[in-house]
Amino acid sequence: MIFNILHTYPLGPYHWVFMLVGGLIYFVLSLFIAKYMHKDAIKRGIKNSEFWLLIGFILNVIGLLLYIFVRNNYEERT
Repeated sequence: MIFNILHTYPLGPYHWVFMLVGGLIYFVLSLFIAKYMHKDAIKRGIKNSEFWLLIGFILNVIGLLLYIFVRNNYEERT
């Protein structure tokens, strides 16, 4: 069945380029979000900052929203 779907909608050369560029943008955005969350967690003294690094990398924007909601429980250290 899946082969029939792929056979019905052939992908041209530009489709693969757009998928590659979109994947790279998603990966870089995930890295920036994970880096921000990890640095902020360290600055706030959160002990499981590596956990938030993984959450930010895997869940991306949803993880960032979750972190912003949870981080209000911790005070920022200067």
